[in-house]
Amino acid sequence: MDELTARRAKSFGPVATTYDRVRPGYPPDGVSWLLEASALPGPVASRLAGASPRRRVLDLGAGTGALTRDLVARGLDVVAVEPDPHMRAVLEERVPRADVRAGSAEELPLEDGSVDVVLGAQMWHWVEPVRATSEVARVLRAGGTFGLLWNLRDERVEWMAELGSVFGGEDAHRHAANVLLPPRAPFTAVAARDFRWSQELAPADIVDLVATRSHVQVLPEVERSAVLARVGDFVASHPAVAGRGRIVVPYVTSCWRATRT
Repeated sequence: MDELTARRAKSFGPVATTYDRVRPGYPPDGVSWLLEASALPGPVASRLAGASPRRRVLDLGAGTGALTRDLVARGLDVVAVEPDPHMRAVLEERVPRADVRAGSAEELPLEDGSVDVVLGAQMWHWVEPVRATSEVARVLRAGGTFGLLWNLRDERVEWMAELGSVFGGEDAHRHAANVLLPPRAPFTAVAARDFRWSQELAPADIVDLVATRSHVQVLPEVERSAVLARVGDFVASHPAVAGRGRIVVPYVTSCWRATRT
C-alpha cells in the first residue's frame, strides 16, 4: 500500500461520528443474498444439547457498525473486527450486542475455523489481499461463505452522475464483480449480484457525506473547503434536488460471494 492510500485508509477515524450519521447502511435483500449461500451448520455441542444453532458471522472492517446492526438484528452471533479505535468506539456504543474486537483483515483475532460467514462491507479495497484472503480462509469453516459488498452511487440517475463530477468521485473501480482472489485461494462458487436501493438525507447531510470520502479527507484544508463549498452550491441549485427538505440518494450495492472449500 502506498503512502497516500495508507493515509486515506486511516482518514475515517477523525470523522467517525459524522460517518456513522450520514453513510448509508446496506439493502436487506443484498445481505440476505450473501447469507443464504452458507448453510446453517450448528455447532456440534448445540445440536447435542437440543439448542437452536446460531450462525457465527464475522463483520470484517466493521467501521461504525452499519452492517453489524443488520446482522445482530437477524439474531446472528456477530463478531465485529475494526482496526480504528475511533470507529470502534462508535461501533461499541451503537451495537452493544456485538462482540467488538480490535484487529485487521491481515491479523484477525479469531481461532481457526471459528466462524460460519465472513462479510466485509466497503473495506476490501483497503486491505493487502493475499494476507487478508489467507486470514479469512483460516477463520472460516469449510463450506462457509466469504462475502463482500460496496455501496456505489447510482450514476444512471443524472444528478448523481453530476454530483460525482463535482467532487471527483471514484466509485467505478470498486465494483464487486471485479474482485480477484489470489491464485490457489481455497474458495469456489464465486458469484456477484447488484441491488438497487436508496437512502434519504437532508441537503446539508449530502455535504457531510462527501466530507467523509477518503480522497476529500486527505486534501489540504483550502482545497477540501473549496470542494465542499462546490457540493453545497450544487445541492442548493440543481433542479433535481434544490429546495427539498429530504433528498433520495440512489445507490447500487454490489455484492460478491464465494464458498470456502
